[in-house]
Amino acid sequence: MKVELDLDEARELLSLLLEKLVQEAGLPDEDRARLRRWFSDEMRTGSPGMRELTDKINADLERVLRSKEKSAVRRPDWL
Repeated sequence: MKVELDLDEARELLSLLLEKLVQEAGLPDEDRARLRRWFSDEMRTGSPGMRELTDKINADLERVLRSKEKSAVRRPDWL
């Protein structure tokens, strides 16, 4: 199986994670504002940072899926 995110999907994932962090981490207002500015200014779709993050997400997804495939081959389902 192959799973690969495009830039828009990776940005949406980052947006959801960032919102969760901002809501639950108990950060001061200044830090929350700084995170939101960073996201809107530097992590735009197509920006170098967003392209790099998307590549890293896809590489990690591929690594995890390959690892799971190998594990399934080595370990029988009935154990």
